[in-house]
Amino acid sequence: MNQRGMTLIELIIVMVIIAIGATLTAPNIGGWLTNYRLRSATRDVVSIMRVAQMKAVSNNTSYRVAFDTVNESYIIQYQDTGGAWVTEGGPQTLPTGVKFNTTFAGNITTFSPNSRAMDGSITLNNNKGSIKTVRLLGLTGRIRIE
Repeated sequence: MNQRGMTLIELIIVMVIIAIGATLTAPNIGGWLTNYRLRSATRDVVSIMRVAQMKAVSNNTSYRVAFDTVNESYIIQYQDTGGAWVTEGGPQTLPTGVKFNTTFAGNITTFSPNSRAMDGSITLNNNKGSIKTVRLLGLTGRIRIE
C-alpha cells in the first residue's frame, strides 16, 4: 500500500524544529526593533517636513513644523490670512525609545511659498545609542537623512 501523507511523528518533529528556531531568534528581535523604530521615526519626520514644504508651495502660504522635544511630538501648521498659525491635523508622536533635538530657533522650521526655509537639523536617537540626523538646507529647501 502506497499512501501519501505525513505521520503524526513527522508532524511533531517539524513543530519541534520550528519551536527551537523561534526560541533562538526571539532574543534578537529586541535589538532589531529599537533600530527599526529609529529608522521609522526618521522617515516620518522627513515626510512631514516634505508635506509642509509641498503645501507651502501649492497653497502659496507659509507652513511650519513645530517640534515638541519634551513630549517627543511634532505638528504641522499653516499661516492663515490674518497671520495666525492654524494647526492642521493632530500631533504626531515618536515611537517608544526614540527622542529628538533640533537646532531650529524655537524648535520650529517654517517653509515659505518659494520652498525655502532656515538651515537646521533634527537629531534623533534611540536608547541603544544609534543616531540619525535630518538636515534641512534652507536656501534650496533640500531635506536629507544622514
